[in-house]
Amino acid sequence: AAAAHDPFFQLLSTSGVCRTDDQNKGNFDELWGKSYPECHDMCLFSRGCTGFEYAVEGKASRCKLFKGPILSTLPVGGASCYKKASKTELGPHKKRL
Repeated sequence: AAAAHDPFFQLLSTSGVCRTDDQNKGNFDELWGKSYPECHDMCLFSRGCTGFEYAVEGKASRCKLFKGPILSTLPVGGASCYKKASKTELGPHKKRL
């Protein structure tokens, strides 16, 4: 389970997929079989990652690392959308990775 408060990511939806402005084409890398912490950290430490989507479908887990601005979410059960917090949202006391 995800931590209750994550200073690096803003939870946009606990039951929805991330949506960018790419007419559903999506600008993301899709990885299967990753754990939530792996997906979270891959986005956190990737400079170009704007957020991630994590979903469990049956026994398979799917991690999408987004490279474009996440504008909205679309209701889909089993998926969660997280947007990386901006520098201003992180505040001056937090180091930007």
